[in-house]
Amino acid sequence: MLVTAFILFFVFLMLGVPIAFSLGLGSVVAIFMDDKISSMLVAQKLFSSINSFSLMAIPFFMLSGELMEAGGISKRLVNIAKAFVGHITGGIGMVDIGTSVLFAGVSGSAAADTAAVGSMLIPSMLKNGYPRGLAAVIQACAGSLGPIIPPSLTMIIYCSLTGLSIGECFMAGVIPGLIIGLGVAVVTYFYARRLGIKGDERVPYRERLTAIKDGILAIIMPLIIIGGIVSGIFTPTESGAIAVIYALVIGMFVYKEFTYRELPRIFLKAASMTGMALLIVAGASIFSWLVAYEKFPKMIITFLTGLTDNKYVIMMLLVLFLLFVGMFIETLSATIICAPILMPVAAQYGIDPIQFALIMVITLVYAGVTPPVGGVLFITMGIAKAKMKEALTYLAPYLGIICIVILLLIFVPQISLLLPRLLF
Repeated sequence: MLVTAFILFFVFLMLGVPIAFSLGLGSVVAIFMDDKISSMLVAQKLFSSINSFSLMAIPFFMLSGELMEAGGISKRLVNIAKAFVGHITGGIGMVDIGTSVLFAGVSGSAAADTAAVGSMLIPSMLKNGYPRGLAAVIQACAGSLGPIIPPSLTMIIYCSLTGLSIGECFMAGVIPGLIIGLGVAVVTYFYARRLGIKGDERVPYRERLTAIKDGILAIIMPLIIIGGIVSGIFTPTESGAIAVIYALVIGMFVYKEFTYRELPRIFLKAASMTGMALLIVAGASIFSWLVAYEKFPKMIITFLTGLTDNKYVIMMLLVLFLLFVGMFIETLSATIICAPILMPVAAQYGIDPIQFALIMVITLVYAGVTPPVGGVLFITMGIAKAKMKEALTYLAPYLGIICIVILLLIFVPQISLLLPRLLF
């Protein structure tokens, strides 16, 4: 059955069927071809996979991100980034990275962060002399911090599948996310120096204070979300609801950037993005059940045990496997498929589950920046009107930084485990 599901999945993908339906249809056909399993299982799995309290956080964070963009919170985050990093060599490129780091603390979605920040700053990068391919790559790599720096929609789904603490997995991503942001900034700095792209004039401290004062309510938002989860005041799902209320009040009544007439459009956009994410979860859940039913994780453990008993070698082999999967399958789908398969493997070798969760998410997220799927990269290429050849010219050094960070997380687990152990 599993082989049939795999074959049908790739056939549907090549025919252009959306990934949620490719996963679901391939698995459903494979189940119907086997008369040992009741067809009622399909309906049961479709319903039970999204009938989760943890997954209720997804529509809330999607909606809060849309309200934040419409309410002027995004614009104020850009102004804060300009005030503090706009003078560094590379100028607007550094502002783009700084804004993406701040933005990642609110939305939790790579696609949402990339589209929102990219539409504002990629045109400015092009005006300041950045090649189209480089501008697209910078925003794709910076925007991909959304699922790593908390809150993270991908991590919410991962934890709902594995039973891990969402709060601990959230906090595990803070330090690695900041390291990746710094690494992306360093590569951008050297590209900017080579291209002769200078920064803006240094902003006086008084203007920096003005930017902070104007955007303080925007900065407080991620602090409320993360602080409430860490302190145990509310759950991740409740924090999403609070983020929606906060973004609504600030955008409509404090910044007055939108009125109640625009709410239907904002709600519909958030609902469509949520529906897409949950369809992927539902479709992939049937595929994941087939994987478990066929005892595929046990087969992988037996195979890897025959190769080596060194957990570091195993982790690097798993990373290579995830890179391959992430190049062809969208991040959420790949997470749902791989988490049930690889978590038992990690446990078998004594790898910390929080550490492994973060490594998996980072690997799949940045594998998704590369072709042939490259969803986030295609978004930024569309905004920059760049060709694939132009983007690939600049991509390798950025992916090199990601590989270095992943190796650090493998050999120095304290980087990802420091905050979870300290706060939980």
